[in-house]
Amino acid sequence: MAPTNDGAASESGVVPLAIDGPVYACGDLHGRDDLMLEFLAWVDADAGHGPATVVFLGDFVDRGFGGRRVVERLMCGPSRKDHRWVPLKGNHDALFASAWRNPGGRDAVAWVANGGVATLASYGVAPGEPFRDRVPEAHVEFLEKLPLAADDGERLYVHAGVRPGVPMALQSPFDLTWIRDEFLASDHGFDRIVVHGHTISRHGPDVRPWRVGLDMGAYATGRLCCARFLPGVAEPLFHVAETRSAPVRDRAPAAVAWTR
Repeated sequence: MAPTNDGAASESGVVPLAIDGPVYACGDLHGRDDLMLEFLAWVDADAGHGPATVVFLGDFVDRGFGGRRVVERLMCGPSRKDHRWVPLKGNHDALFASAWRNPGGRDAVAWVANGGVATLASYGVAPGEPFRDRVPEAHVEFLEKLPLAADDGERLYVHAGVRPGVPMALQSPFDLTWIRDEFLASDHGFDRIVVHGHTISRHGPDVRPWRVGLDMGAYATGRLCCARFLPGVAEPLFHVAETRSAPVRDRAPAAVAWTR
């Protein structure tokens, strides 16, 4: 259940990323703060003493039960001064914020039906209880103000994808956070590789000539797909963060990495 596409042009500017160092991309977290910590530990080890930019591809809340901790960690930002975090807005983040603003609205119904109960639990709220007083407005404002895309000059990072044939300046927030079939089935025609989440590929990253999908359904599988991109290097390094502390389905060995 999705909100109506209003066709509006994007109001959030694309975040420009300098590519003098590695860019790390993180697939959909969906409340898996444990996997977030595994991912960040990998980034620290892989980057060594050098700078790094970390792009989180959105959907920080819902379905997993650590949504509040994920949001709070993102709000705090990196502990290292030479690391930069760029969290992007996902459709679940937008739904959560909209539901908080208007608990009786259509988006609130969609949010609860799409994993919002787990987010409520992370704030100590039972289903059906009023939640506006239990969720800090600062968390909602943080999610509302997230950018919709980032561009490092070689790749475009976005939650869901882009509408083929539409210039980036005219892409709608709806498409950037919700699009699926039209994007996945078509050559988008951009001069950038599109790095995205939103559409689950359970057995590894979904790598195509013009896009890279990093959503492995972490909330259910216990596997968080990540990638490292280097300036001028076409092939990324893929890594799967996994925790053994929670039951998951379709288990894979810890710290699996792919190179292509």
